[in-house]
Amino acid sequence: MKIRPIAAALDSLFETSPDAVIVTNAGREVLDVNPSFVKLMGYSRDELIGRSVQDFYPDKASFDRIWTVRKDAADRFISKPYIQAYIRKDGQEIICESVGLPLRDEKGHVTGFMAIVRDVSHEQIHQRLTSEADRIYLDALESSRETAWRFNMETGEIEMAGPVAGSVFGASEGKISVRFEAWKDRMTADSRLACERLITDMLEDGEGRADLVFEALDGSEVFVTDTGRLIRRDAKGNPLIAAGLLTDVSQHKALEFRHAETGTYLSAALEAADLGAWRFDLVNNICRLSGPLVRHVKLKKPNAEFTGAYWCSLLHREDVGNVIRKTMEMAEGRTNEVNVAYRLQDKNGEWRWIRSIGGVTRHSDDGRGLVANGIIKDETETIRLHERLESERNRFETIFRKTPAMLHQMDANGIITDVSAYWLSQMGYTREEVIGRPSVDFLTEESRIYATHHAVPDFLSNGRARDIALQYRKKNGDVVDGLMNAFLETNNETGERVGYGVITDVTQLRKAYRDLERSNRELDRFATIASHDLQEPLRKITAFAAMLRSRYTEKMDADGIRCLEFLADAASRMQKLIDDLLEYSQLEIRPVKPERLSLRALTAEIETQLSARITQTGTRITLTGEDEIFADRFLLSQILQNLLSNAIKYRSLQAPDISVRMQTEQDGWSISVADNGIGFDPKFATQIFEPFRRLHPRDEYEGAGIGLAVVRQAVDRQNGRISVDTRPQKGSIFTVFLPHNTEQKKVA
Repeated sequence: MKIRPIAAALDSLFETSPDAVIVTNAGREVLDVNPSFVKLMGYSRDELIGRSVQDFYPDKASFDRIWTVRKDAADRFISKPYIQAYIRKDGQEIICESVGLPLRDEKGHVTGFMAIVRDVSHEQIHQRLTSEADRIYLDALESSRETAWRFNMETGEIEMAGPVAGSVFGASEGKISVRFEAWKDRMTADSRLACERLITDMLEDGEGRADLVFEALDGSEVFVTDTGRLIRRDAKGNPLIAAGLLTDVSQHKALEFRHAETGTYLSAALEAADLGAWRFDLVNNICRLSGPLVRHVKLKKPNAEFTGAYWCSLLHREDVGNVIRKTMEMAEGRTNEVNVAYRLQDKNGEWRWIRSIGGVTRHSDDGRGLVANGIIKDETETIRLHERLESERNRFETIFRKTPAMLHQMDANGIITDVSAYWLSQMGYTREEVIGRPSVDFLTEESRIYATHHAVPDFLSNGRARDIALQYRKKNGDVVDGLMNAFLETNNETGERVGYGVITDVTQLRKAYRDLERSNRELDRFATIASHDLQEPLRKITAFAAMLRSRYTEKMDADGIRCLEFLADAASRMQKLIDDLLEYSQLEIRPVKPERLSLRALTAEIETQLSARITQTGTRITLTGEDEIFADRFLLSQILQNLLSNAIKYRSLQAPDISVRMQTEQDGWSISVADNGIGFDPKFATQIFEPFRRLHPRDEYEGAGIGLAVVRQAVDRQNGRISVDTRPQKGSIFTVFLPHNTEQKKVA
């Protein structure tokens, strides 16, 4: 009977406590809750009684972790306070601080737990007044993470007891007395102002509240909520004593900072990647989107909730079934992940390719999915690019297979992986007979040895092959002369190397080249005949004509003398023609031997050879520009001698004035020879370089008309070019360009 008043007091305390209290059995079911817990969680009392406490946690992992803490508390009187997230009936997540107490039967067995839950999401204002007793119960304060303080306004002394007294002021036993100014010195500047406002509120209203930040002895910051009340005045009403509590909310602030930081990082990541975040209530079929990508979705307002049916109405009808199937698999617990692509109609009515990636974040006891979260990203450009690449690849394969060229593709080991249809038609093989075989299998023995030891290693090393002469053997045994051009491509992602080559059939070109060589040999024989066999009878004609003229001139009449002169002149011109022709033919076969030369020295030698004509005509030759050049001495002499000789020959009424100028260019040398001669019509600028081409009658100007042809041939032999700028009676400027590489290119 003596216990009844205590039980009644406990029942009253249970019902009227401002802290939420929940009582559970050992099977994790709710036995009882107080009104504060009903208000905190948003359920009715009937909805809570008998419910599994797992329903109040965001996920099963969180529940298992907390239930482990409560089991550990079974070995002690009360658990340590712990911070945990709870889910209200409306789905809102709240952060609470909880303390668990085990319930025992008469034999001491644990029959359940009682938990005191305090919402620290918005830091409720706890009006906890300290007693006027001199003793402060440190153990109770330590367990509640609160520090009691008592401020004597007459003496300016503040007594403290609790965790903050030790961490901030170094109290060895958790109790300390400090001056009010020393109290404020441990605060941040903003907190000092807040503390002064708290004092003002207590003096005016009797109570006050402030959020303060102290600097701990280890340099860290301690966040507290200071709640105080004026508890004693003197007989005249003057304030004497104020008391209150410092509630340490550092853990809660840390959670707030981490939550804000995580939210900032998430928002920045979504913004940078142009993504959207989604949350899907699988039970109630409700969705919510956030992030920059949401700008494309037709929603009534930003961040508005919508049903799964509405989302499906925005999808392409061919994709709706797949999206619904993936959602059902998560809801039924058959999968915890989703990765699905589909077409979504945006605000402008255009179709966008969207990919949803995520998974189930909350499950029911039977494993069914309750809530899923994830992201969506726009893959429209990626898929369109892939389609373009696929189209381009198909187009390339079509061109590769159908183009009328001998194309082939091989791997890094030289194995053929594909060939064009034209390659097969020219070589006479079927595709099955070619694919998978080494490319060197289709070469003649000699070309195979060269390719294996030289061409292929060089190709793999340099990544390119240019005009490699190889002989291929057809299926019927015929030999094809070919020029191979190829390049090696390396995939940046996989490192795989693929070679692409084209074979140019030069069989007919080779035949024409051999015919040309035969023709050149015949020309060489003709040159030999011209230099020996033709000149012998010509010398006799010349000799006998001279003898007749010396012995029988007095015995001949005028017609006979004239005929004899015609004979001597014709023989002389024939001799000159043969000499020029011989010189022209020998110039073609003469080897090119470039060397470093002085243009001034070479020109001086030519002036010596032409000295008689220069003196006779009063010719003036000047040299300007640079002097050193790298060229073939004989060929350059032929060029300068013929150009200078022509400038003297085709002079005007004035004495010849010839200017020779050379300048170095980026890839060679430019030599110009300018005169003040008679010039000619520019329409003949190309024809004058042809052999035996004359623009004037023989009786006006001597020569066979082969000088400029020799110049042209000497320039070509050194891979150069020649041009002329001229006008009738305005003189001419011949410009010769000789490249740095003057060696003659070989014809394949």
